[in-house]
Amino acid sequence: MKCGNCGSTMVYDVARQGLVCDHCGSYKPLPKSQDDQETGQVDYDSVPHRTGSDWGSAKSLVTCKSCGAKLIIDAEHMSGMCPFCGSSVVLTLEDSDCGILPSAIIPFTITREQVEEKFYRWNKFAFWSPEKFRKGKVLGNLTPVYVPYWTFDADTKTSYQGEFGYTTGSGDSEKTNWYGRSGVVEKRIEGVCICGSRRFHDDKLLNSVISFKIGDLIAYTPEALSGMTAEKSTISMDAAMEEAKATGFKKEIINAARKDQDADDCAKISMETQYSNVKFRYVLVPVWLAGCRYGGKIYNIVASGHNWQGNCRRPVSVPKIVGFTVAFLALIFVTVFLGVVAFVLPLAFMALIAAFIIYLIMFMRTFRDQNRIEREMQDRAVE
Repeated sequence: MKCGNCGSTMVYDVARQGLVCDHCGSYKPLPKSQDDQETGQVDYDSVPHRTGSDWGSAKSLVTCKSCGAKLIIDAEHMSGMCPFCGSSVVLTLEDSDCGILPSAIIPFTITREQVEEKFYRWNKFAFWSPEKFRKGKVLGNLTPVYVPYWTFDADTKTSYQGEFGYTTGSGDSEKTNWYGRSGVVEKRIEGVCICGSRRFHDDKLLNSVISFKIGDLIAYTPEALSGMTAEKSTISMDAAMEEAKATGFKKEIINAARKDQDADDCAKISMETQYSNVKFRYVLVPVWLAGCRYGGKIYNIVASGHNWQGNCRRPVSVPKIVGFTVAFLALIFVTVFLGVVAFVLPLAFMALIAAFIIYLIMFMRTFRDQNRIEREMQDRAVE
């Protein structure tokens, strides 16, 4: 994205939530999404296999030689740090097919500094982790990445049959009577989300952090992606739709059938569903990622770019474990072989209890301060 003032490159600035020129400092806000755009909803049957789309600015698809991650970046940037594995290898150009054009995007609103501050507050109590991890030194390769998601809406008409339970009584006299029932139910189902990244699809760490509402989305604009990295979807739209039918849609339809029969519970439901007026969005969701290598393994740090959630996998410091074990064995040696068991052990036990209480108090204070700071930041963001 070129600056209209001096012709230099403009990139998305998270703190200002707009484009900033890296030469003259000119600022350009993101274009506003119109309500009637419905954040880029597209008819599912109209573009079933649309690829190689124009993303609105020059992009390249590159592959990390170390872990194989497929990333979409600005065409002029051909090297950097891989956010998934922390490798500093040069990213090599693969091809120019960046895949289907995104329908919607959630721009980054949380800065690198805010993520680093939150990481340090939480991990300063992780005493068993290596010091470079506990003190946040591993955040040097913290990278903003857009993770792909699919969302689906559809009108459904379902013929169902199964067992429906009706509960009577309460307490010890509570009883559920089951009856075979069948029927037809119609329901419009919206906002079924499927992660489009095979790498993160079943990743509990990412799923504990990523959450968004349809109201968080704006129609895709290339300005929000300027200077940023996006992972290419590795789960196709058709595969995502089939998963949506087997999970989110199925859950909603079963619940609708239970309500249709005015039942308290249901089981062994079989059904046939017709889908119509199906719409989808290809959504880019903001995530801060860092990969820390320790002991031959990769420990990921994940933080949402918009909802203040964060999580990480912590390595355990072998030197600290060895040091604690040696100290503990030395204490046993002193107390047993020097004949001071009755004097030292009670003191040691009391010291451990006191240390634990102090640790718990400090942790709870940090937890309280963390929640207060996040509420204040969220309130300012709303304003």
